[in-house]
Amino acid sequence: MKFIYLWVALFSVTFFTSSLQAQTNEEQNNEKSLVWGGRFSINFGASVPLYFQDIPKRYSWSTTFNPSVGAYVEIPLKEDRKSVHIELIYTRKGNSTEATVENRYFKVSDNYQGYVTGDVQTNISLNYIEIPIQFKTNLSKKDNGWYAIAGLYLAAMVSGTFDGILYAGGTLEDIVGSSTEIGRDTPYDYSSDLVNFDWGAQFGIQKEIGNHFTVDTQIAWGFNGIFPRGYDTVDPNLFNLYGKIGVLYKIGK
Repeated sequence: MKFIYLWVALFSVTFFTSSLQAQTNEEQNNEKSLVWGGRFSINFGASVPLYFQDIPKRYSWSTTFNPSVGAYVEIPLKEDRKSVHIELIYTRKGNSTEATVENRYFKVSDNYQGYVTGDVQTNISLNYIEIPIQFKTNLSKKDNGWYAIAGLYLAAMVSGTFDGILYAGGTLEDIVGSSTEIGRDTPYDYSSDLVNFDWGAQFGIQKEIGNHFTVDTQIAWGFNGIFPRGYDTVDPNLFNLYGKIGVLYKIGK
């Protein structure tokens, strides 16, 4: 089931690409052609609550190694130096956090759950097949190689983990109000509850360097939480917020 969204997206992109190319060929008499190539990028960011609400007072995070690699195609439009930019990439989004929480709900098992006060660690690793679909336009009347790019991305998760540790020394208050000390480091794991689809906005700028290379920096903000809507164990839900620094290599046109 996790690949259904991906196949639908691929079919839509294929249909969209064919239609645009046919229109381009007809209206421009083949004066412009498709541009294609490869991409490599590094993602920096984290899965965070929307509007950053309810973040613990002591909170720190670090980004893990998050590469994106794949291919792209640019479909020229009638207007000069404007195009539709489509990619098919593998991308990883992950981070680790350390926090001191107060009365934050955790579920280790059916028999070990309650409201934790103390130090906790969380590790997130999300691997997607992703399709960004963006509009690309020049930033200047002069052909200086600077472009703005903006649109949406669709992503199907192929694997993901969300786990961590409740550190010894904290307290766990159960649902009836009884409080006990956490006697040892205790792992928790919500990986099986992650949703398999993500989508959101992605935008940034690009700069062409020479005839083949383009460097870009973009921001991607997910609109779909990484857990199901209404999921009580992690509340508020978390959304992917990442910056991207990348290099594109043009192979042909």
